[in-house]
Amino acid sequence: MANSLMDSHIKECAFVRRITAFSLIMLGLCLLAYPTARRMYFDYRQRQLLALWDEFQATQPQVPTASQGGISGKNDGTRTLSRSLDMETGKVVSSDSPDPELSKHILENIQGVLTIEKINLKIPVLKEDSEENLNISVAHIEGTSGPGEVGNYVIAGHRMRAYGRHFNRLHELAEGDEIEFTDPEGVIYVYRVFEVLIVKPGDTWVLQPSGEDKLITLVTCDYSQEPSVRLIVRGKLVEDDSHGLQ
Repeated sequence: MANSLMDSHIKECAFVRRITAFSLIMLGLCLLAYPTARRMYFDYRQRQLLALWDEFQATQPQVPTASQGGISGKNDGTRTLSRSLDMETGKVVSSDSPDPELSKHILENIQGVLTIEKINLKIPVLKEDSEENLNISVAHIEGTSGPGEVGNYVIAGHRMRAYGRHFNRLHELAEGDEIEFTDPEGVIYVYRVFEVLIVKPGDTWVLQPSGEDKLITLVTCDYSQEPSVRLIVRGKLVEDDSHGLQ
């Protein structure tokens, strides 16, 4: 009887050890997978926002300008996309009415889309620079100017470790490179980089306006030094831009 109880106890202990080992292995796998799963989730959210943005933009009425290749512009550093003209047929294409719920979601959450061709970046600019928003995309720093306005339009983003994510390649920009920002009405603000620099976290002067200039400032971390410093890219609105016009 005693031997039977002892055998039963040994088997029970062995079972518990197997369950414990299995649980620890699964926990380890979950911990290893968590960063990747988290990144995939935020990337999905960003792609979803861009898809909604493209859908929203496709429904916005624009006046076609055939002589300008489908792009109308003004000498104030902006261009306006014309979506209602089929350039192959020369016919005006009717546009569906925008979905009210889609329009509301876009206007409440997305300020516009930042495009930097040199580093193959197209990313939504969210309205609030909360930690969740910065995990999803880049965001406008509250209290700074808006796009195309006199002042300093400041956009912050994480310097993600994965190549090409968010502001990971921002260090590749140099003086003379172009930065574009598209607002919900389809107006494209064109900025030209005039300065790339490294500053300390407390150097908030880079967020300030400069006279009557219309600036854009992109802010991210720089891990080349410890403690972490900030990589700053500054651009100025191109006031007499004819790029893309005939």
